[in-house]
Amino acid sequence: MDNTLAITEQNLSAVSCDQVLRDLNAFWARRDADNIILDLSGLNFADPYGMGMLCLIGRHLSTKYWDIACRLPADSDIESYLTRMNVFDVLRAYVTAERAPQMGRPPVHNESLLEMTAIEQRGDIEQVLGVIESRVGAILSAELRYTVREITGFKNVVAELCHNILDHSGDKGFVVAQRYVNHKSQRKFAIIGVCDLGIGIRESLSTKHDAAHWSHGQAIQRAVQKAVSRGDTRGLGLYIVKQICRENNGSLHIRSGNERVYIRGDHTWVKPSAMFPGTQVSIRLYEKI
Repeated sequence: MDNTLAITEQNLSAVSCDQVLRDLNAFWARRDADNIILDLSGLNFADPYGMGMLCLIGRHLSTKYWDIACRLPADSDIESYLTRMNVFDVLRAYVTAERAPQMGRPPVHNESLLEMTAIEQRGDIEQVLGVIESRVGAILSAELRYTVREITGFKNVVAELCHNILDHSGDKGFVVAQRYVNHKSQRKFAIIGVCDLGIGIRESLSTKHDAAHWSHGQAIQRAVQKAVSRGDTRGLGLYIVKQICRENNGSLHIRSGNERVYIRGDHTWVKPSAMFPGTQVSIRLYEKI
């Protein structure tokens, strides 16, 4: 039996990772050997959500397989990019790369908003917010034309999601952010990815609500409602995240259980995904016009 789990999607995003997780579950169900290959050779791009999922997949696989070889991307640009974003530094804890990943060209000053960062304790969140204060604020102001209030909102989004990991997931997680340019419209935007392998949103809500009969999509939709999201203490905070996205003409993907919810303005779509632990969030914030 083939012992290779190939990431067949060339561009990893919140949408394409649903198929990646279906492939992962199919592989997980049929493969019982101790040694496998995680094949990233076909990868051409990964946004922050995709980078986070790569790290989660490596970690998830390591709970079942003790020997995981990683085949690096054939595209040297994406290999260099993921190296600069610290993705391979994180994956090194779970897989063994076929060779040392290459940095390629030197990083551009302030190229990234936030490299892949582990969230395991409160101090990690303070470190992330410090990076945002020193690096991201200037980029959001100069390039996305955000006001001080909107930059504070950006920080609050990241803080809320990182606190969610420690408060509600029962797990550690990762946060990563990057800025991009839409080459058609020349409009700049930022994407934030926050992810964990914890108990998921429905299980987290079950501590205060009768959520057992909810689908995962229903649980996600209830989690972004003010009455459900805010509990006696911090609450899940997803209501705040949704409001900040709405105020800044942004969009939000939240995946948990076997469904992904996409929110843009007043519209919500529930998309089928594949069963996978934890919660994964992608936020897109656009340049002010």
